[in-house]
Amino acid sequence: MKKIFALLLLLAFTLPGCEKDDICDADTNTTPRLVIEFYDYSDPDLLKSVTNLKVIADGQENGIVFNEAGNDVTRYLANANKITVPFDTSADAITYQFILNANSGDPGQIYTDTLQFNYARQTIYISRACGYSVLFNLNSDNSLPNPFVLNNDPDALQGTWIQNITVENYNLISENETHLKIYW
Repeated sequence: MKKIFALLLLLAFTLPGCEKDDICDADTNTTPRLVIEFYDYSDPDLLKSVTNLKVIADGQENGIVFNEAGNDVTRYLANANKITVPFDTSADAITYQFILNANSGDPGQIYTDTLQFNYARQTIYISRACGYSVLFNLNSDNSLPNPFVLNNDPDALQGTWIQNITVENYNLISENETHLKIYW
């Protein structure tokens, strides 16, 4: 009986485990978001924080959540010099309204610019645990639509605030680099 028990114990330690470890590491690159930094238009080397910026995609009501701990209003507002916005993984373009001073009580202090981003998508397999990721390439070919279209109509009811935009990196592979710089 002791020999059978010892043999079973030996077999239990020598056989490999049957289950795969299906955990996606938090450091694994998944579908990246567009990283935007804001700069002072009069001093282009100086980062400049936006004030109560709300970013709303076409078809959305509330916008992107920038502050998970915020209340119903403040959770959608960014007060920083760097933000990230997601692209649509099922389309080749997305349009956002960038609303500066979104929660101001004075309508004359609210400034809205509309940006449409045009891109190509590439789906790649990461792993069984992580699934698929979508990488984006902002259009840089002159035969395709521009990587972005800025609509800051000076005759609009609400004034414009974005003065210039530069693309720093056309390929959205990770969120560890700046893709777009907005000067205001």
